[in-house]
Amino acid sequence: MSFLLQQFRRLVPSNRVPLLWQRYVTEEAVKRERQKITLNDSDLIEKFVKGSGPGGQCVNKRVSCVDLRHIPTGIRVQCQQTRSLEINRHIARKLLKDKIDEVINGDLSKYAQKAAKINKAKARKARRAKKKYGSKDEIADGQQVGDGVIDPSETGSAA
Repeated sequence: MSFLLQQFRRLVPSNRVPLLWQRYVTEEAVKRERQKITLNDSDLIEKFVKGSGPGGQCVNKRVSCVDLRHIPTGIRVQCQQTRSLEINRHIARKLLKDKIDEVINGDLSKYAQKAAKINKAKARKARRAKKKYGSKDEIADGQQVGDGVIDPSETGSAA
C-alpha cells in the first residue's frame, strides 16, 4: 500500500470516502500495515563533532560525538553515549531508525506498540483490582477502612 494512500486513510474516515476513491480503496487496503524502515547512506548526513559535558579533557578533546541527519524527513539525532566513535555511530543510527518509525508508522511503530501493551496491562490490572476490592466510590461510611470497620453511628461524639 502506498504511503499517500495511508495518509489519505488517516485523514478521511471510511464512511466519508469520495466515490472516486472507493474504487481504489478496498478492504485489504484499509488494513494498515507497518512499513519497514531502511536507512540509505545517500539519505543521511553524518558529522563527527567534539563532545561536551562531564568527562573532562577526555570528552572535550576527542571527536566522538555523532550528529546524524535524515534528509527526507529532516530528523536529527546526536549521540555521545560512549567514548567509541563506532559504537556511537551504531547507536545514532538505531535512534534515528526508531524516530523515523514513529513518524511514518504512527500507532504501528515499535514504541507505540510497546506503550499500547503497557496501557492494556495497566487497564487489566485496574479492572482486576476493581473487581476484587470494589471501586473507590463504594468505600464510604460503614465500609472497611484500614484494619477496622467504621460504623457511622459510633463516629459521633460520646455523650
